[in-house]
Amino acid sequence: MQEIGTSTDGVRDRLERILASYEEMDRRFSAAGGLGSLLNLYELERVSFEELDRMTLEIKAVIEALLKMDYELRKVHNLKLAFETRPPGAGALG
Repeated sequence: MQEIGTSTDGVRDRLERILASYEEMDRRFSAAGGLGSLLNLYELERVSFEELDRMTLEIKAVIEALLKMDYELRKVHNLKLAFETRPPGAGALG
């Protein structure tokens, strides 16, 4: 399993690769109206299982990274709430 980073650059890079791959696939199906309007099943040979699997794994990795970022932001939010609700001077360092 690949390590999921949460840097915004890493997530942005993955999203750009996913979008570029999707746009390339959509371009190959443009004669049939694009991926969203795929009408002719015989044209499915234009996309390999490997491409689909790779994109699926990339999308899952982005989702996992975004969920991890969301979790970390919620932890920061909860800490901020905890510190803001303390009485003034309680537990102050220094």
